[in-house]
Amino acid sequence: MHEAYKTSSMTELYDDEKAPIRRVPWYRRHKYRTLSAVAGTIVILGISLGVGLGVGLTGSEEGPPASSTMITNKRSDPPVTTASPASGCQSGSLSVLGGLTVQANTTPIWQPLPGTPWQIVLNAPIDASKPLLPALSVYDIDMYGNTALTIQQMHLQGIKVICYFSAGSWESYRPDAGMFPPQDIGNDLSGWPGEKWLNTDSKAVRDIMANRIKLAADKGCDAVDPDNMDGFETDTGFPLNAGTALNYLSFLSLTAASHNMAIGLKNAGSIAKNATCMVEFSIIESCITNNECAIYNNFIAAGKPVFQIEYPAGAPGKVSAENLAKSCKINGNLGYSEVIKGKDLGGWVEYCDGTVFNTAVQS
Repeated sequence: MHEAYKTSSMTELYDDEKAPIRRVPWYRRHKYRTLSAVAGTIVILGISLGVGLGVGLTGSEEGPPASSTMITNKRSDPPVTTASPASGCQSGSLSVLGGLTVQANTTPIWQPLPGTPWQIVLNAPIDASKPLLPALSVYDIDMYGNTALTIQQMHLQGIKVICYFSAGSWESYRPDAGMFPPQDIGNDLSGWPGEKWLNTDSKAVRDIMANRIKLAADKGCDAVDPDNMDGFETDTGFPLNAGTALNYLSFLSLTAASHNMAIGLKNAGSIAKNATCMVEFSIIESCITNNECAIYNNFIAAGKPVFQIEYPAGAPGKVSAENLAKSCKINGNLGYSEVIKGKDLGGWVEYCDGTVFNTAVQS
């Protein structure tokens, strides 16, 4: 599904001009999710006491009231040198995971509020040289395809920027593709040529992901959207499970916090309950279609948004009133922030009130 893009040079990881845009659909498969969500929940009950997560967040009453607030960063207390067992997230106690050491940091992290409207554009760089439409406060964009200048222009428009990258898969066209050890590249993602699962327990993989998060921070991103966190729900070629997924998410969360960035959970409903305190938001796909929206209700209860994407027939372009109604029905997703998108995740977007926009992208 991707155009090949290879490199053997670390410097290319930081070169905006050579970073390719995401040219093809990012829509994730749900082939395994419905069955595995139940199985994964059972697994979590058995392993949660043994997972050293140690991630906690404490809310603050201050900050912008319209679409976001700020939280005190309790994910970046002084690090400890050994992991201690914890059930769920343990406030004030951090684990050192994958060799990561997090420095003390008191800078607040952006915390969006439930119901915050948003837009997501991944298949082309945003053109932020003029006022963007829709005029919203949150955009999710491809980290590699967009430059620091673009993100700066978006900030000048009052936009918080979430930067997308894949944290669980190897993509042949990414500029750091040549840095992954062959033994950490696993099975193909079925139906997605050029993309393979990664061994997310590998220190080498985690080091590369730490570099990606640093790149996002260097570009000025306010948050990161690490995709493919649900590899444990299918056959990756590695012995991954819900426990390893939570451990990996904790690593990513701590790394993002060390750069003063928020982080979200992408899909992975079977670990959603245990992961809520480790992230600032959730991004989910096709929960209406798959009848799994309610799995993420705990985010709303915790004062964190669920950014929901539905892909009805006819999108992008002409979505029938019937299909729009089906995609926008309330079925466990009360208070979610929903967008109607085409599977290419281009500039076109429709909202449940029927309004349609085409966000400007660079040609």
